[in-house]
Amino acid sequence: MNIPSDILKIRDSILYNENAKKDIRIASIGDTHISNIVGKDDINHISDALYKLKPDYICMLGDLVDSPEELRNNGKIEELKTLIKNSSSIAPTMIILGAHDFIDEGKEGFPDVIDETTIWDEIDKIPNVHVLNDKTYSDDNIFIGGYRQKKDTYYNFYRERREDSKTYYRDFKKKENLYKDLPTDVPKVLLTHSPACINYPAIKKLLSGYNIIITGHYHNGCVPAMLDDIYPKHSGLITPRKRILPKHARGIIKLDTGSYLIYNGGWIKIQACSPKVLQPLDKLCNRQMDITTLTSDTKYKEEYVKNKRLVLK
Repeated sequence: MNIPSDILKIRDSILYNENAKKDIRIASIGDTHISNIVGKDDINHISDALYKLKPDYICMLGDLVDSPEELRNNGKIEELKTLIKNSSSIAPTMIILGAHDFIDEGKEGFPDVIDETTIWDEIDKIPNVHVLNDKTYSDDNIFIGGYRQKKDTYYNFYRERREDSKTYYRDFKKKENLYKDLPTDVPKVLLTHSPACINYPAIKKLLSGYNIIITGHYHNGCVPAMLDDIYPKHSGLITPRKRILPKHARGIIKLDTGSYLIYNGGWIKIQACSPKVLQPLDKLCNRQMDITTLTSDTKYKEEYVKNKRLVLK
């Protein structure tokens, strides 16, 4: 029998968009947390799944590595680049960074930015790869914006691990290319690592020009596979910021602005930087990926969501 972590759960969603000139398939994968417990086998599993799914675009939602220190490990750098090169050989690949990609909490829990810019610049130069650090990608069929949250949006003034909506809003508002004069004739997708601040009214309004907002960070609320289909639809057990029993940690939610908010479940749930006593619990959870199809077919005006599973071998 396969344990849950040997299974990839794919959420296959079809969302109506009147500007979709053709059906557009977007694969989203978050929170790979490449580290001593996530390596070549995981890279191969992700790559094999993407080859089978054949999306039109691939979005990597941040926390690609478990710590910026991994970007000083040649072996882990090569694993990261292998994953991205494999992805880019399938479809245009969009990358945003999460907190673990550039913030190191250190032994005493004080967050410091360790920004290995050279590595990300090298990755951005890989053909068909776009590192969207407050940048956008567009072609005849889609517009994709990528917001890189800053350290102060993950930690408050007292360096506590508490995400700050007002700081998020003030910082995002400076990035006018991400929300002003957006195209009107193609679907618009925003990638942002954490969903924690999205429901803040001012932020929702600022992001209302996007049809879909795709996020990672919440690790499916760390809900075990055995509970995934029966636990309350959007609720979780715990968030990365140690919020217990959050009401919104997974699934797909339609905001009152009309935008869809997608909580990507992520590849790993309990990563290497977690206490060792907790790491075995990761085996109780499925790996997860989203395939989101945008279509102008009116029969899908009511969203369609189906989960399916692939066994990882």
